[in-house]
Amino acid sequence: MRNKASRIHPAATRLLTLGVISMVAKSIRAASFGAAVTVLGALACAGSAEAAVYQGSWDPGYGGIFPDLGWSASALFDVPTSCLTQGNGTYGVSGACAGFSVLSAQLDFYNMASTSTILESFNLNKSVTVTGVQIAGNQLVGVDTVNFASVVPVGGSRSIAGGGAYAFSLILYNGTLAQLNYLSPVNESPGCVQYPSAGTDCGSSKNFARGVITAVPEPETYALMLAGLGAIGWVARRRSQQNATA
Repeated sequence: MRNKASRIHPAATRLLTLGVISMVAKSIRAASFGAAVTVLGALACAGSAEAAVYQGSWDPGYGGIFPDLGWSASALFDVPTSCLTQGNGTYGVSGACAGFSVLSAQLDFYNMASTSTILESFNLNKSVTVTGVQIAGNQLVGVDTVNFASVVPVGGSRSIAGGGAYAFSLILYNGTLAQLNYLSPVNESPGCVQYPSAGTDCGSSKNFARGVITAVPEPETYALMLAGLGAIGWVARRRSQQNATA
């Protein structure tokens, strides 16, 4: 597994949430009903916060003309509640989904022979145009975009990614799929993939990526849960002191 410590990982989120719930259960046995209600209220708020930010991740090998190149992409999406509460379907980023935005997007390159080491990372333009979002069961399940602005490998991945002669541009499509297009010369438009011209060399990754999109808690979620635990601890200590002086 490549080192992605800077990202929010869904598995880590679930483990942290389970740990908090376990702490709550132990504390409730020693606390008053009022403090328990405080924590449960915080957890309820946490559940609603999870519906606002989603993480998408894609991780295939490139294949084709770059057999040694592996790439992975991740993105965070901010989704209005009004967008999530629509019926199942695909929507544009207008009306109920007007506030939809890409909070961040990152592209990593690695060597297929050593998948644990990231050779080069790129922060992609989060102002990319979103052409559609898919909603199912009040959850975000897919995102479509135009091509992100292209990037040119100049660091550790340069030798396995065309030696600086190629640029690469990510696109999200059909809800959960992603493709990484290659473009030469490096200032060529991604449209070259569909409409090549003389003197250009453009195409797409042989291996397309089927991504996973999951809801993640916002920072405020943890603050609410910790505040609830603090209230329980305070009440428990107060009761202990009262029992000691009785």
